[in-house]
Amino acid sequence: MSVKHAILALLYNEELHGYEISKRLPLTLNAGWEVKPGQVASTLTRLESAALLTHHAEAGNDAPERKVYRLTDQGKRELIDWLLTPEVRDYRSGDDFYLKLIFCLIGAPVDIAEVIRQQRRQLYQELHDVTQLREQLDAENDLPFQLLLDTAIMHLDADIRWLEMCEVRLPELRRYRPPQPPPLTRGRPRSGVKDE
Repeated sequence: MSVKHAILALLYNEELHGYEISKRLPLTLNAGWEVKPGQVASTLTRLESAALLTHHAEAGNDAPERKVYRLTDQGKRELIDWLLTPEVRDYRSGDDFYLKLIFCLIGAPVDIAEVIRQQRRQLYQELHDVTQLREQLDAENDLPFQLLLDTAIMHLDADIRWLEMCEVRLPELRRYRPPQPPPLTRGRPRSGVKDE
């Protein structure tokens, strides 16, 4: 989650002080994201230094003055840019499971079939947990969180199907050998021959 942009989005609707932001983020998102007050405070400082928000002091009844933050025009532009920038998942870069897959194929102390079984077991557990959580939601009041859980369920289902495909193709996978780098030339170049 982008704490920076979540704060900008909250401040778009109203001015808030840091404590209010810390309390409103989890309530607004309702998605199990926990943001520590220290993280909110340091992010507010960076956002103000970047001129994305400003603050004024507000006296409390029996409390010291509080900084109340508001979005600047530049902060609003940053928020709009963030909202309109599509999120692109980089499936080519490889996650940790992909790394495990490759290293098991080229030689590791655990067989690739066992790694796939363990991963599938974990995914089924996550799918079970997310599905149970989704069933407990109030369809009318929790629709945004319900949609978030729907995408999680769909991605978990796709990951499970991908693992099943890997299992089916294990005989082919086991033949995988990574390309080897070209051998290094040793020694000094011959006289009169220029390096390329």
